[in-house]
Formats: sequence, C-alpha cells, structure tokens
Amino acid sequence: MLPSALIALFLAGSALSTDHWGFSAMIADRDAPSIAAIRYDAATREISNWRSQTVGTLEPKPVAMAAALLGADRPVVTRCVKLNNYWCIKSARWDGEIGKDSEGHVGFASADHGADAAVTLLRRYYLEFGRKSALDIVRRWAPAECGIATGIGGLAVLAVKGIGGTVRARYLASRRGKGVTTFTAKGRGGKPGRVSMVIPLKTPQYRVPDIAEGMGEKPKPVPKMEAAPRPKIRAAAAPMATASAPKPAVAACAPDEQRLRNYAERMVGDLDLGPNDDLKLFAADGTPLPNLTAVMAAMSSFELGMLRPGAALIEGAVQRAILRAEARKAAPSADPEL
Repeated sequence: MLPSALIALFLAGSALSTDHWGFSAMIADRDAPSIAAIRYDAATREISNWRSQTVGTLEPKPVAMAAALLGADRPVVTRCVKLNNYWCIKSARWDGEIGKDSEGHVGFASADHGADAAVTLLRRYYLEFGRKSALDIVRRWAPAECGIATGIGGLAVLAVKGIGGTVRARYLASRRGKGVTTFTAKGRGGKPGRVSMVIPLKTPQYRVPDIAEGMGEKPKPVPKMEAAPRPKIRAAAAPMATASAPKPAVAACAPDEQRLRNYAERMVGDLDLGPNDDLKLFAADGTPLPNLTAVMAAMSSFELGMLRPGAALIEGAVQRAILRAEARKAAPSADPEL
C-alpha cells in the first residue's frame, strides 16, 4: 500500500512539475547555480532553491518529489534539507555559504557546495586533527547536547520547555520548602503560563567529576580511623588513552551517548570495521580513499532520516576532492580549499 501511494505521489509530482514548480528547468540548471539569485530566508530557515536541489540530488525520488511539492517538514524533511546542507555542517565561511540559522547551521547555495564542505571537513578531522575512527569523528561532528550541571546542591538544573517552544523556566528557590524545588513557565507580560510543576528533590551533596571541578562542594575532612589491614589487590593494567575514550558520563548524558554510538555504527555499517577502527578515509597527501564515499553516504542518511543523497552527489564531491589534492601536490604553497 505504501509503495503504491509513493508512486502515485511521484507521478502527480511529475505532472505538476512543469506547470507549477518548473522543476525540470531548475534541475537542469542545478550544476551551475547563480549564487546572486539564491536567497536565505531567516524566518523560514530555508534556501530559496531547496526544492529543486531536493528533487535533483536526494533519494528515494518519490519521497524527495513529494517533500518538495508539499513543503513537507519533519520527519520527512529535516531543517538541513531546506538549507542544502545534507551533512548539517556549522558555519565556517565555506564556499557557497549564503546564510546560517540561529544554531549556526549553514545555508548553501547548492547541494554540491554542501557536499564539498563535508569532504573538506572530514579531511581536516582525519589528517589535521587526527580523528581517525567513527567515534572520534562523531564526538566532534555531532557532540552531546545534554544539559550542563550548574552545581546547585550538587544537581543539574534542567529547564522546562514551555508551550510554543519557548524556554522560560526559572529556578525560583534552592531547596526551598524542605527540599522542594519549583519550576514555573511564564507567559507574555509576566503572566503565569500554561506549564508549571513542582518536583520534590532530595539534595544530597555529591562530589562532581573532575571535568566539572569547582562546581561542586569542597570535600569535607574525614576523621582518621584505624582499620584492619586489607589484602593488596593487584590493579588491572589501565587501557591506553585515546581521543575517543569516553570520560565518566553523567547519567543525563546516557541517551546522547547512545545516539553518538548509533551514529558511529551507521558510519561503519557497510565497511568491515568497528566504530573505533581507522576509517581509512584519506591518504597522507589528502587524496580520498574508497571508504570515503560509503562513510559520507552513511553520515548524511543519519542526519536526514527518510532521505539520503544520491550517488552522483557524493561521487562528484569526491572527484572534485581528488582534483584539489592533485592541485595541492602541484603547488604545495597554495591550498585550493581556502
């Protein structure tokens, strides 16, 4: 039933494309966009040509066509689709960057610009920053977004997200009312909003980990007590530290840590590698290796959900990266990517 519905949408989209959206003409001109004519709309957080880019570069085609025709939103279309940024890259004055949203995600003039930026960023991670494995890369590419501990009473204060997506929760009292903490969301003009809750919290004084040293209570002196000698236990050899070795995690970060591991597993899904193995993405001179294509496809599909980039988009970006690597070898003093 579902495939039939998608095919119907695709046929309907094909019929409408010439009369309503003019997709055929826009797709034909996709490889040579006029950047001056392309705009970023901050209100809707989208690039003006995202529909034609979606139809021309993303798969499966029926879903891409339907998404472009209907202006679909989540879960079919993530915000990065409407930014021509299929790897959800943050702003860094990339070639083809014409805007960015409130969280710094780039709006590219075309999907090709976004793919080129993804290759460049992966090369820098791999060669310049020494991030060789999938876990090493995703910990920097898509870092954990769990709340930061405030150290009040040794517990993190979590904001309550109010109606309409506005965060207006305020911490009103610390341990007021015998360990009862109140969170209140206020509406416009200071009037009470529709979200209010009272959460009873016990506030024992825990030691915070070293990563947040200085945010918790100072250790209290412990009186010396004589104790019977215990047998010595030989400690196991500590594993060699690596960039991807996780630090002691706060319990609130556990879901995000799992997300990162799922991301890394997706990256190596089509390769005979583990999430901590060298991905073998680039040679020492910056020339892309065969695994780069599979890793780029996996990363983008993880970011986009129901959509994924077509093979032509990724292969084009890889071929351009090969040409840039050859240009660097011919003129080492000039970097064609800068």
